[in-house]
Amino acid sequence: MKALTDLMDLIKKYSRFLKFAAVGGSGVFVNLGAYELLKAVLGMGQGTTSRLLAYAISVEISIVTNFLLNDAWTFRDRLGESPRFATRALRFHLVSLVGFFMNWGTFAALNVMFPLFSEAPIPLLSSIQTVYAPTGDVLFALCGIVLATAWNYLGNLRWTWG
Repeated sequence: MKALTDLMDLIKKYSRFLKFAAVGGSGVFVNLGAYELLKAVLGMGQGTTSRLLAYAISVEISIVTNFLLNDAWTFRDRLGESPRFATRALRFHLVSLVGFFMNWGTFAALNVMFPLFSEAPIPLLSSIQTVYAPTGDVLFALCGIVLATAWNYLGNLRWTWG
């Protein structure tokens, strides 16, 4: 029983970060889904420049959806103390811009350093999935997303909804 109480206290203490992480997790799916859609439907998967542009667009889409979800759920209790919606949106975008460059810079650097891997299917995943086999560039994208998460949380906690 004590372990359950301790777990509940821990969840309560970190609930805002857990909400932010959940929104961010949904943003990962939006980001990667939009990226794969841009590659498949618009043919933006051929060549490094095309992939970089497709990824930049997909990151922007995920920034917008993450702001809307964080504003409505993660930081809802701070809306009375926070600046107007447009100001919060602008601040979120500015914080996210730094996170974007961390994210996209990591993605770009890994694509340039390992160009053959960026288009190769990830062996473990491609062997268990028959319809969709992600390529190395998706792994590069995930590396960028992880690096930007801490920055985005702290920046938005303190400035956007501070």
